[in-house]
Amino acid sequence: MDALRSYIEGQYVSVAIDLCDADWLARAEVPAEPGWYYIETTAPLDVLARQTLWQRRYTQKRSGRVVSVKNYDLVVRCAQYDPALAGYWNTRFVYSGRASNLRARAREHTFADPGTAGLALSRYPELADYEWSFNYRTLAQFMPDCPNPAGLLLLGEQVWRAKNGWPVLCAR
Repeated sequence: MDALRSYIEGQYVSVAIDLCDADWLARAEVPAEPGWYYIETTAPLDVLARQTLWQRRYTQKRSGRVVSVKNYDLVVRCAQYDPALAGYWNTRFVYSGRASNLRARAREHTFADPGTAGLALSRYPELADYEWSFNYRTLAQFMPDCPNPAGLLLLGEQVWRAKNGWPVLCAR
């Protein structure tokens, strides 16, 4: 456990996110492999808290059916924040998680399709006025032949949150 904690608390690769350019990910060279990540921003909580879901429903391309948008509702996520417990929240590292494919997850949090569960940050023009970064560590650098990647990724995610506080844009 100490080795995992040390790795999770170690130095992450940090890449700048450009919310105005969907090609930011190609330049950033985020690997398409399992790992842990967090999203950091200079956007204040009050700015995040006023970003209403860009749309509630959309038409699926394949079926033509009208369905609910799966992108996360930032207003709802920010409403979880309780100032009385401020020391247990993180409003700078606003999202953290684990992914079987870090590159895909970075895309889902920035330029997601409406049918994808993710932050879809590019859909909120005001957020482009702030700095954003995607910070990651790969599972392979910690344990190249992990026998249970899903379990270790989940544990590492919670180790990170226990040290850094609950990211304000993560669901409870």
